[in-house]
Amino acid sequence: MKKQTAIALLVSGLSVFSGSASAAWNWDLSCGTFACSQTTSASQTSTPTGGPAVTVTGWSGVNSGSSLAQGYIESWNGVGVQYSGESSASPNHAMDNNGQFESILLNFGGSSINLSSASLGWVYNNDARRSDFFVLAYTGAAPFNGSLAGKSYADLLTVGSGWTLIGNSGGSGAGAYGLASGSIYSSFWLIGAGAVSGTSVGYGSNNYYDYMKVASVGGSVKPPSTDNKVPEPGSLALAGLGLLGLIGASRRKVRD
Repeated sequence: MKKQTAIALLVSGLSVFSGSASAAWNWDLSCGTFACSQTTSASQTSTPTGGPAVTVTGWSGVNSGSSLAQGYIESWNGVGVQYSGESSASPNHAMDNNGQFESILLNFGGSSINLSSASLGWVYNNDARRSDFFVLAYTGAAPFNGSLAGKSYADLLTVGSGWTLIGNSGGSGAGAYGLASGSIYSSFWLIGAGAVSGTSVGYGSNNYYDYMKVASVGGSVKPPSTDNKVPEPGSLALAGLGLLGLIGASRRKVRD
């Protein structure tokens, strides 16, 4: 019993040296804490119970080189984007690239997220050819204020912009897609209709207009860094007590 107690103390004391496991979360962008309605708004926020919140805004540009402007979003079977003056009728209530190239910006505030999946809740006519999308993450050293105003997609895709292309995805209709985000963590992620080639945004391999709604995204929160941290005195004391207990138990065993 004494030996078991000593081992427990040692494990408790040394646990400070191991990093916290990253927690996995799913953010519902259709209903849940999102307003489940077809009423447009400048932004909406999704907050999973106990998890970090994400605020979603909609952006669009006429082409790759034109300045992006904030539009409106609405959520029904997923998030769609409408630019100023765009019809709200189907399929234009989706995130699409007919007229302007639309995208949603995910702002996780102070949390760094490794985005690993995105689910499409609605695709026009459930036509897989209309479900191409691209994903970018902000990885720059300079602070980003959460606004894309005055920037173009070409600006974001230029080396040194601070944005990293995660890749093109979609193409299989509604459903869940894994994202090749590797070890990238960011507070800002951009998901847009179409496909990226170089510094340009286009219509994907099928050359069809894309119309879709993003129903949810999934990922994990970056665990706190333990690099160069000095263990707390209490943790060192627990480890010491455990180690002394093990030594004492070993000596008694030898004498016996």
